[in-house]
Amino acid sequence: MSDLPDLETLNFEFERKFFVEELPSEALEHGSHQVIVQAYLFAADGYAVRMRLAFPGRAVDLPPFDDTVDFLGAYERRLLVGLLAEAGDEVAAWIAVKSPAGTGERYEMEAEVDVSVAEQILRRSPNVILKNRYSLWYDEDGWEFDVFGGQNEGLIIAECERLAPVTDLRIPSFCRTEVTEDLRFTNDYLSKEPWRQWKDMYRQELRAKGPYFMDLRGPEGI
Repeated sequence: MSDLPDLETLNFEFERKFFVEELPSEALEHGSHQVIVQAYLFAADGYAVRMRLAFPGRAVDLPPFDDTVDFLGAYERRLLVGLLAEAGDEVAAWIAVKSPAGTGERYEMEAEVDVSVAEQILRRSPNVILKNRYSLWYDEDGWEFDVFGGQNEGLIIAECERLAPVTDLRIPSFCRTEVTEDLRFTNDYLSKEPWRQWKDMYRQELRAKGPYFMDLRGPEGI
């Protein structure tokens, strides 16, 4: 029997997400990196349609957010203009359709689109996400670290993604707490309710409740 996942499984993403206080030095020094700029054309009740531009091999300086000029996506669009001017052919555009997530599993279908079309859509979108993404291996798992800018400045999320449910995961020490099932940490939510608006409340909540990590091992893993 083949060990390859079937085509239906390939349309699902299996990941666990964690709140991180500080980007690990290994990710900054040794990880591959890219800049991601994206907006949500539709987002409601966990369903979403996302447009993304990705700039592989790049990491952009994230200047402080300025309330007086950077509202309604102005910050992200300003940095996007600079990225596009320097990118040449090193940029890709994708549209994705997503379902609500449940226990680290979510339907996702992606298709590549024309860069110029994606650019014009992002230029017209009020709720834009911009982040540096660093990717590297820890133990036997690939990890991605998203360092957000703009209205989400200061937020770092780590993700571990596999081709099957992420159950027997060795959680590294850089993970402060798990946010896999916390909808506030989805990018579609952050595009409308950015981190800077509720970060103090969340940190108070984390101090009061302490860290939390899902146990998905089942009886055989105990």
